[in-house]
Amino acid sequence: MGTGVVLDTSYLITLANPARENHDIARRYWRHFMDSQTPVFLPTIVVSEFYVRQEIPPDILRCCVVLPFNWDDARKAAELGFDQLKSKTESRDALKDDVKIIAQAAVCGAGYLITDDVRTMYLSAEALRTAGKVQFAAIKLEGGFDRAAFEKGQGCFNGLLDETEAEGDV
Repeated sequence: MGTGVVLDTSYLITLANPARENHDIARRYWRHFMDSQTPVFLPTIVVSEFYVRQEIPPDILRCCVVLPFNWDDARKAAELGFDQLKSKTESRDALKDDVKIIAQAAVCGAGYLITDDVRTMYLSAEALRTAGKVQFAAIKLEGGFDRAAFEKGQGCFNGLLDETEAEGDV
């Protein structure tokens, strides 16, 4: 699996807005990315969607690698088969942007894409991963922070090992 995480617009909105339901979870993931020195990729498509309401805070922006949407990204987006993901419930424009962000995550070799959008972005990314069209794993904020997402399938003991190490048993 690749390295780094691609930020989806819904994740960035949730991270920036303390009133959002999953804000604390988004902050925990951000802290994890910073503490583990995980490369954080920010697609220019996400920038354009986010800037509709506000600017990206400089302290967030300086921690990100900005990903312009390029030729290889455009080709990958076309290969992913937008029409196969389309349903009657979501906006065509939103899904097209989701597919472009997914394509960028695949092309840059990211290991993860993080989102707070469980109905479209998360489902689309996971459907494409299951179909073998992308290699990265999608992380959703719903359900809380889970370090196991980064442990290549190993379960998480939710701090149990940290407590044991502190007691000198390990």
